[in-house]
Amino acid sequence: MKINYKYYNTVFSCLAAVIISVPISFVMVAINLGFTAGFIPAFIKSAAAGIAISIPLANIGIPLAQKITNIFVENKK
Repeated sequence: MKINYKYYNTVFSCLAAVIISVPISFVMVAINLGFTAGFIPAFIKSAAAGIAISIPLANIGIPLAQKITNIFVENKK
């Protein structure tokens, strides 16, 4: 089953947010806590918070970044 194309930007933004925020959460928890007994629960909590924050921001920020980029970069010929 495929999702309707009209949702392309939303799906793209959500996937980008997850793909970026989960590894960042992993690295930040590893740096701040280390690989201790509480690593996995801390990572899950951090990743969940990161995803919850990054999805709405990506849905606003990615289209905005595309519009700004289009101002500065000439169209494809």
